[in-house]
Amino acid sequence: MFMLAEINWNGLFRPEIMVFVCVFGFLTIVGVFRAITTAWKAVEKSRIETRLKEQMLAGGYSADDIERVIKATASEAEDAEKAIRAHHEGRSQEIKARHAG
Repeated sequence: MFMLAEINWNGLFRPEIMVFVCVFGFLTIVGVFRAITTAWKAVEKSRIETRLKEQMLAGGYSADDIERVIKATASEAEDAEKAIRAHHEGRSQEIKARHAG
């Protein structure tokens, strides 16, 4: 029968093993955090859209009007995200050029 006392515990705390454990743990935590934040963002977006639809229905808007507003809002958000990415890419290229020269 295998006993925990038979394990060489001192060998588990070697620097190369600890580095591996720390890196693996960090990547796991980052992945879980990203999954949670992505899901949270999707839930919040759904809540906001639902609230907007309810307010528009209460205001007497037609289904076509509501659909048009939701689609326009989604495309504006995509355009804003693209602009932000382009801005960050441009800034990083500026910084690289400044440090290279």
